[in-house]
Amino acid sequence: MRRFTFGAVAVAVLAAALGACNRGGSDDDSPPAITVPPPPPSPPPPLTVDLDVDTNRNGTVQNPTDETGEDAWTSGLGAVLYYNIDDDDNSNTADHADANVNGAADASDLARIVLRHMPSLPSTATLTIAVSAGAQGRVRIFRNDAGSWSTAYSGGVTFIVPSALAIVGDVELGIEARERYSPSWDGRVTLTLEARDVSGSLLGTDSVLLKSAPWLMASNLWTLEDLCVVNMGGPNLAFRSSLTAACSAAGATLVSIPGSSYSFDPWVQDSHETGAIYLPASGVPRRRVNQVLQLDRQRQVDAWCQDSLWGPDFDFVQRFTSAATSMNYGGNLEVTGPLSGYPWGRIVIGGGTSAPIGGGSPTTRRMVQGYRDYLNALEIQGPWLEIPTEWLTVGHVDEIMQVVPAPANPRGWAVLLASPDLARNTLQGVAGNGGGNLTVFAGRSGWQTTVSAILNNSALMTYNDEAQTRIDAARTLLQSQLGLSAGEIIDVPVLFEETQFGRAAAYNPGVANLIVIPSTNGTTYLVIPDPEGPDQPTDVWQATTSAVIQPLFTAGNPVSITYADIWSTYHVNLGEAHCGVNFVRTPPAADWWDD
Repeated sequence: MRRFTFGAVAVAVLAAALGACNRGGSDDDSPPAITVPPPPPSPPPPLTVDLDVDTNRNGTVQNPTDETGEDAWTSGLGAVLYYNIDDDDNSNTADHADANVNGAADASDLARIVLRHMPSLPSTATLTIAVSAGAQGRVRIFRNDAGSWSTAYSGGVTFIVPSALAIVGDVELGIEARERYSPSWDGRVTLTLEARDVSGSLLGTDSVLLKSAPWLMASNLWTLEDLCVVNMGGPNLAFRSSLTAACSAAGATLVSIPGSSYSFDPWVQDSHETGAIYLPASGVPRRRVNQVLQLDRQRQVDAWCQDSLWGPDFDFVQRFTSAATSMNYGGNLEVTGPLSGYPWGRIVIGGGTSAPIGGGSPTTRRMVQGYRDYLNALEIQGPWLEIPTEWLTVGHVDEIMQVVPAPANPRGWAVLLASPDLARNTLQGVAGNGGGNLTVFAGRSGWQTTVSAILNNSALMTYNDEAQTRIDAARTLLQSQLGLSAGEIIDVPVLFEETQFGRAAAYNPGVANLIVIPSTNGTTYLVIPDPEGPDQPTDVWQATTSAVIQPLFTAGNPVSITYADIWSTYHVNLGEAHCGVNFVRTPPAADWWDD
């Protein structure tokens, strides 16, 4: 500031002048009051319109760490929501079925969305969130007001968030899926927030994307937790005893399903398939929720998975078709081990359009379209591969193949495939060693026979030539479509015969239909149907089976094999060991969203 100095005369002249300028004529010579205007108000902070979700999948919603990639889905980024079908309050109703958040457990099933604080939002502005077309009506969104959750969205194109809430602080929302995957919905939902002023002009916008966690079908390679079998009393006592011993050694639990509660229906494998989903979680690598898919069988033991498995953190996908043919049963649904492009394996089903062995009209027998569509819509283990099983009486893929661990193989697993040729060649070896008169199916009334009687039955041998042709067609698909080498498909001895229904079933108890129990101690326990072959000096079909399986394992990861009696309850009723059990297994410790 420049400074000025005045003399005495100048001061007097200035004082007189000021007095003369007094408008009121007053002789008051005091200087006039000086009013200092207030400083201009600070400009309002810029308006930031921001939705946040758990984009980095660490179980929490944070800004700015969840900003990058929030509106897309990649292997590394993208928020996950949950198809909320567990039953936290044990009400026998899926949690998504009502418009309420029923306690803390139900609230934990909601994927969080945060609409960030907008202090400069005009009070007359409108906040609208649009739901992407495919997800409309398939998700429900709640708003958290001081710990009380209320429904913000259950259907339609958009919903409103009160502006007043965003002006004073963050607004927390929670979203759940209400429908499963389907051809018309890939589990994705995009939410787009728009802020508009009273005239409708756009003040700002932001979008986020979430994807519903897919069901991961359990593989035989997953460690066993629970092995479930229907208690038939005496008829399956020997089988249950074998299972008890194997479970005890493996550290697994044998779950006995009361047969009297389900009309002694033994085919629990066919009623459902189990698996799991993984969700992001705070403080732990991931949250696991078990999930059971009920199959369209429409028989008594189908209800067991709902009665006993469904509950907190155990989802229940109720059957969603009404075509109760055997092609839709759980035995016709298997999954491989990891493959290139399929780190969680690829689903294999059975079906086809051929005529029965020996002639007849071609007939289409396939899993119903609804289940095939669902499995493909999940994407992660699909598209499914169909191999020919329509020539079988029951028609299930587990009648001819089963995946087993193979720690000695580079891929770590192999497929056991039924082989009529191997079964016959084994008997021919017995006959060549003078054992033609040895007994097969010893003590089985109406079934007991000899090695020579089987080999000399030209109709049976011709039938098995054709069965081998059908199985070789399946082998070709496994190699061409999955990339398996010949050494990853291991033949096991199974003969087939024509049943009263004009199609095929296992003649000897089918060793391909076995039970696989990987354990945490590194040993794999196999419970295999006793094929009840001739003894030279021991059961040659057992010996052949063990001989082809043993090389798949190592000293550090060995195999323990038990041959179980399944004749009376299972085999003579067109089923084997795997058909009579089901499983709860532990998924690998890996994130599906990173694949």
